[in-house]
Amino acid sequence: MTAPISPSTVETSRTSHRLQLPRDTDPAAVLTMVRNLRPAAVQGADGAIELGDGLRLLPDSSPRGVGRWTLDTPRVREDPLPEGMGDSHGYGRAFPEGIPFGPERAGLDLAWSLGRRLYGAVVTDSGARLEPNPFHIRDLTVVSPHALAPESLAELLGPLEPEAELDEVPADTPRTGYSVSIPLPEGEEISLRVGRSSRPAALQAVGWLEDAVDYELVHLTADPEEDAVEAPEPETADRWQLVYRRIGMIAGLLAETVGGYVVDLEGFLVDPADLA
Repeated sequence: MTAPISPSTVETSRTSHRLQLPRDTDPAAVLTMVRNLRPAAVQGADGAIELGDGLRLLPDSSPRGVGRWTLDTPRVREDPLPEGMGDSHGYGRAFPEGIPFGPERAGLDLAWSLGRRLYGAVVTDSGARLEPNPFHIRDLTVVSPHALAPESLAELLGPLEPEAELDEVPADTPRTGYSVSIPLPEGEEISLRVGRSSRPAALQAVGWLEDAVDYELVHLTADPEEDAVEAPEPETADRWQLVYRRIGMIAGLLAETVGGYVVDLEGFLVDPADLA
């Protein structure tokens, strides 16, 4: 009779992908951003960041490796991306034989997001380069301990966004559960939605988070498939940047007025000073 093999004795194949950031990127900033999404991440004396789930980010200590990190990860692949499916991260192009899955996918998503926020890129184990557009994610949320009544929010937005319209609000609506629409050119709009907070991981230590309010600023594009494009056309990229700056101005005004923190759609903290 063959003795059963303990799962702990089965070796999982591993692979690595490279995160390339600008040479002047502070390693401490990388750790801070990682902990926005993975608060339990730990950095060792050698600078390596243990992410959990068998994932590690290893800094390149060579003289020419400034700004480079290696994502050491289990290698887990599933079927190739179906033809015609959206591929905003470029994984279908980079992994034609099978898309990363499970912990490898989670690690790659983190590396891609760090590249987006820090103006970098990811080079996969196959040599494919993934270079996210910095404005691929434009939505921002102000997480605050204070809720504005609908009429107060409309009054606040008036000088900055004179075309903002308070969506139909039932008479008994409290200070959450309502929205404001801000029209944009070409049939687009910014939707400002006020509701109970989703309590992002980056703010888990904040004492008032349990009762917090989210002011969620969402870019509604005329083409719902637009965000599934890996490399937008220059005109689209320019429009994304303009919309992000407009959303950023609203988020900055809200943060200054009601207090709290700004996070992006992926959960990274955003400094309001960078939104001016």
